[in-house]
Amino acid sequence: MFSLALALTMFALLRCASAHLAIKDPRPLHYNELGGADFYSPPLKDDGSDYPCKGYHLTDWGAPVVQWPAGGAGTFTIDLLGVAAHNGGSCQASISYDAGRTFKVLKSFIGDCPRGAVENTLYTTEQTFDFPIPANAPHGSALFAWTWFTVTGFRQMYMNCAHVEIVNGGGGGGEVGWPAGMPDMFIGEINQCKTQEFSNLYFPDPGSAVQFGGKTNWVNAGPVGVCNIPPDVPPNALMPGRMARMARMLKRGVEVVKIAFGGSNV
Repeated sequence: MFSLALALTMFALLRCASAHLAIKDPRPLHYNELGGADFYSPPLKDDGSDYPCKGYHLTDWGAPVVQWPAGGAGTFTIDLLGVAAHNGGSCQASISYDAGRTFKVLKSFIGDCPRGAVENTLYTTEQTFDFPIPANAPHGSALFAWTWFTVTGFRQMYMNCAHVEIVNGGGGGGEVGWPAGMPDMFIGEINQCKTQEFSNLYFPDPGSAVQFGGKTNWVNAGPVGVCNIPPDVPPNALMPGRMARMARMLKRGVEVVKIAFGGSNV
């Protein structure tokens, strides 16, 4: 007889063939309108054109979906029902006060984020992680980001964002009162920085709050290449002021010469 258990198992396997991972809490931007986890599970585009937040940071965020107290803790929950966990990997929980231009790391999870075992991802529906909110985190609206880098599979960056509110915090928004030691969120795969397959990504600057997976069978390894340059920021934009201006002037000069010669390479 075709049992309910068998039907559920087949559904899980079918979903596993097409779905990756998404967080279900805090609820990502436009999660409900766009079809939930199945829509949110794909990675960012390889060219970085939808970084950050799949581009939804540029839309109406709606009301905050959760409040987290400064000096307290926040959590995120990954939907694991029948998805492709790619043997787990490493995640970061990060926050932005400038509408996604910069993200600061709250906590890094190296290995077992999520669990990679087939039995866990097929029959356990979710996995929850906690992270600290600094006591002097600014009060107000912010973007929370969950990012994930897999152990196996294509080298890709996964990112979900949610509108949250930090309460009882310091400062007045922006970067006021924000700890100088907070590292930038790791950015990889969509730029010249690449992770190594068959290993848990060891973030170059994981921050002070770090959790290592206890059940992982994979080694930890750092990325290779030029790292932490956002895909939409050319390298010369990160140079000191005078050097950056000179580089931009040189680029414009080359473009003028190309136009003068009918677009030919010079």
